[in-house]
Amino acid sequence: MLFAIAALFLQFAPAIHALPDVDLGSVAPAVKSAPAPADAKPDQPKASTTASAKINSAGAASGTLTAVSLETAVENSLSAIRVPDYSSAKPEEVISAEGYPRRNWLLLSIAQHSAATFDAYSTRQAIATGATEADPFIRPFAHSSAIYAAIQVGPAILDYAAHRMQRSQNSFVRRSWWVPQSASTGMFLLSGVHNMSVANRH
Repeated sequence: MLFAIAALFLQFAPAIHALPDVDLGSVAPAVKSAPAPADAKPDQPKASTTASAKINSAGAASGTLTAVSLETAVENSLSAIRVPDYSSAKPEEVISAEGYPRRNWLLLSIAQHSAATFDAYSTRQAIATGATEADPFIRPFAHSSAIYAAIQVGPAILDYAAHRMQRSQNSFVRRSWWVPQSASTGMFLLSGVHNMSVANRH
């Protein structure tokens, strides 16, 4: 019996002492990593990783450059569109209604119509003494009181012309708006004075 138990102890002892001889650290890496080829260099995996990183960074850079290039192309195309510079163009001079010399225009209109009325009166006085009207447009009305209305047609047209000249875009015409009314007033006054002198001679 004792011999059998001693034999059993002696039989299991090598198995118990054989367990520490197993190198688990050396077995685990061998299982995890695959054997490298004979002609492969040790640094080859790192180089491939670096190359892939470079490719990724190059791809990202190319994508960034493409976006930047697209934005630059859009900006260049927009800048190529020429928009007219309104500040450099000659601005049209706009005259407000308050800037019109209405008072002067009204005074010249009154003076012109008054001179025309004086011409009509002097014409009637000269015709009463035997004179004849030289103006073919006024001659049909010279023997009636309609001459006072007929002679006002010319001054009314000149008043309208002066009114339009005040709103002209031409600076010379706009400054010369008073010339038609002034010239007409002077002519009516000269004609009236002549008619009165003719009436007084007879």
